[in-house]
Amino acid sequence: MRSLNNERGSVLVFITFMIVLLMIMVGMGLDTGQLTYTRSQGQAAVDAAVLSAVSGLAMVVNPDAEVKARAAAFNSKNDYLSSPLNPISGSNITYVNYNSATGAITDLPNITGANGVRVALEKTNPYTTLAAGTAMKSPTFLTPLLNLLGQSTPSTADVSVSAVATMTAKPSIPIAIYSSVCGQTDVQLVTHPSNPSGDNSCWTTYWDPPVDKPILQGLFTSSKTCSGLPNGGSDPIFLGNGNMPPVYESAKSLFSEDWSKCWIVPVVLEGSSCNRTDAIIDWAEICPKQVVFPGKDGGGVCPEGGNTCIVADVTCGQSLYRTTDSLCFSSRLVREPKSGM
Repeated sequence: MRSLNNERGSVLVFITFMIVLLMIMVGMGLDTGQLTYTRSQGQAAVDAAVLSAVSGLAMVVNPDAEVKARAAAFNSKNDYLSSPLNPISGSNITYVNYNSATGAITDLPNITGANGVRVALEKTNPYTTLAAGTAMKSPTFLTPLLNLLGQSTPSTADVSVSAVATMTAKPSIPIAIYSSVCGQTDVQLVTHPSNPSGDNSCWTTYWDPPVDKPILQGLFTSSKTCSGLPNGGSDPIFLGNGNMPPVYESAKSLFSEDWSKCWIVPVVLEGSSCNRTDAIIDWAEICPKQVVFPGKDGGGVCPEGGNTCIVADVTCGQSLYRTTDSLCFSSRLVREPKSGM
């Protein structure tokens, strides 16, 4: 009579289970690694594309086409999963408005009012129902094992990546105005070297002391090429008028190239002495109409009798996060709360 305690083959069963478990763990590890690698490649691609695309917002002629063209320009250099079959195009782009104070991102139906761009490789866009391109399809290694066990699982996994970039106007022309001139038209912006009590504006080098004539002239010149300019911000800035009326000549050299152009400048509190560090309390748009200074313009004078001034319309309450009224910008990535970026 055979013994019922025969345990032959029990080790084989145990080893079989262990092999299956080991294969599942290896498959999970491979899947995780592949998904991470796919995502890292795709994220770098959309980051590069959106930083290039957002600069197109500043274009005067057909900015929408320029944004899309600049995003697609990186396709030949961006290498991510199935990039030749799933390139970044207009369907991957949506426009946003970024609120710098709250960090809120509001999706827009078109480019009107946009100060930011969103580029995404994803199946759905959490901000909008508009088309948002196609997610990257990453192969999965665990799928065949699950199918052997009778499970019905897809052979690929969607990997979605996205990036938002905004444009920030860079301070350029070295002028700061008093809050008292906000909302005025044809106001004479005066920075008087010998009578600061009559000033309503100041020369400024922003965050780079000292405030002297060569630096101020350099800032007017740099505004033409957007090179060597300070970054934006709300920190205290270095103000000073000094004995520098010839700086008005540099101002006219810049403004006369296009009198229809407006500029973003900082606003300081009324009564600044213009020879110390003051905080920026606001940003204003100035639209210059005339620059008058001694010895030029046939010895002309400002409309109200002064002989050195910049005549301009002034509108306060502006933001550096605008794509108009400035010539020079910097671009930066911002966090997307909804996508967890």
